[in-house]
Amino acid sequence: MKTFKEIKYKAEKIFEKKKLQNDFYGFQIQPNTKFLKGISRKEIDKLETIFGFDFPWDYREMLLNISGLDTEEVSLDPDREDEIRFDNFFYQYSRDIEKSKWLVEDINTFKIYVEEALTEAGFDVSQIIGYIPIYHHRAIVVFRNKYLSPVISVMGADIIVYGNNLIEFFKNDFLRF
Repeated sequence: MKTFKEIKYKAEKIFEKKKLQNDFYGFQIQPNTKFLKGISRKEIDKLETIFGFDFPWDYREMLLNISGLDTEEVSLDPDREDEIRFDNFFYQYSRDIEKSKWLVEDINTFKIYVEEALTEAGFDVSQIIGYIPIYHHRAIVVFRNKYLSPVISVMGADIIVYGNNLIEFFKNDFLRF
C-alpha cells in the first residue's frame, strides 16, 4: 500500500465494519466514518504560505486525497462516570489553525525530548524547519528534505516517533482496527 487513495479506501472499509468498543476509555472513530475529499493544489499552496514553509511531498499528496473525517470521534466511559463526548481530532486547515496551536507550543516547550526521539530514530534534527499538527496530539515534523515526513506523538514530555513517515502513521492510526 503506497498511496493515500489506497489508504483511504482500505481505512473506510475498516470503518464500515467497525463497532464501538464500550470497554475502551477514550476517543474512537465511529462506524461508517468517511474521509473528506481532498483540497486543491492552490489551497495547499495557500496553507504553505500560512505555515511559512513548504510541505513534505507525501503531506501534499495526502491533502489532495484526504482533508479530514466526516464524523466526530466519540469518547465513551466504560465506567459511565463521564458524559459521552464528541470531537474532531483530524485537523482541517485553515479552519483549525487556532485549535492546533497548543500542539506546536507543547513541541516547542519539550523540544529537547522531541529532538532526542527524532535523533534516536535516525533523523538529523538540525534540518527541521517546522511542525504540522495532523491528528490530535500527533504532528508531522517538517525537514528541509521534502521526502521526509516523520510523525511524532506528543503528550507533554512523553514524545515518540509514531511513524517514520506519513504513510506509516496512517497504517498505525487508521488501519489497525
